[in-house]
Amino acid sequence: MNKSRVEAFIDAIIAIVLTVLILEIKVPNEPSLKLFFGEWRMAFSYLMTFILVMFSWYVQHGMFLRIKRVQLGGFIGVCVWLFVLSFLPVTTAFVGRFPRYWGAELVYLITGLIWLFSAQFMSWLIIRENQDVPEMKEFVKRQAGSVMLWSNIAWTIFASAAIFVVPEVGVLTPVVTVIIQVFSNQHRNRQLRRTETDD
Repeated sequence: MNKSRVEAFIDAIIAIVLTVLILEIKVPNEPSLKLFFGEWRMAFSYLMTFILVMFSWYVQHGMFLRIKRVQLGGFIGVCVWLFVLSFLPVTTAFVGRFPRYWGAELVYLITGLIWLFSAQFMSWLIIRENQDVPEMKEFVKRQAGSVMLWSNIAWTIFASAAIFVVPEVGVLTPVVTVIIQVFSNQHRNRQLRRTETDD
């Protein structure tokens, strides 16, 4: 399968999802700044989801720069990842409309976690198809390694409990995910430096 066609497909789906996300922010029916800024919760949930989608796109793009091919398994992984991504406008709208309802926050958290698992699944399938690309394994350890995965699982468990006290915690997941990614990369860099100095 042509790698650039798969990349174009991913870019198109992400563009559609981001367009649908922004359409959830409604323009008031009358000229009122109060009504306009009354949509701030929806705008904030949009911003959080936008951060998550764009950061994930950046990581996925980095992976596609390194790989040589996408075969059927990798394409299935991409489709699963995009399928879960397509639910983000719905869960974002739900949490934007009802930010203090723990159920909306829980749906948002669970969707984010499922999306993380689908990204791991996609990466695993694509690595399997590109075993001859030595830098792929290191890239995935850096971007989607066990520190990243377990830290996000721990955050989701914590946030799932916290939403019963402070429901708005759930919508902060994208920022926490980016912070975890940065620390995960730093952790991997330290491991690599230690390995280099031991040699």
